Amino acid sequence: MQWDVVVKRVEGHQAVVSFQDGEEVVIPLKYLPLQCRVGDVLKIEVYFNPFETLERLFNGPESV
Repeated sequence: MQWDVVVKRVEGHQAVVSFQDGEEVVIPLKYLPLQCRVGDVLKIEVYFNPFETLERLFNGPESV
């Protein structure tokens, strides 16, 4: 799954991004591209990783 979001504002060490439906999410700046600014459009992609999920189930979260 992927979405385009707009950086609405930067507050300290975090940014508020807005999805197309108006939902807003706070993201630490360390996870965004360097020099990210208000008004920039970012693409966010989220996917399920079944292999790492199984690794964590069998070996614990510290193994990944």
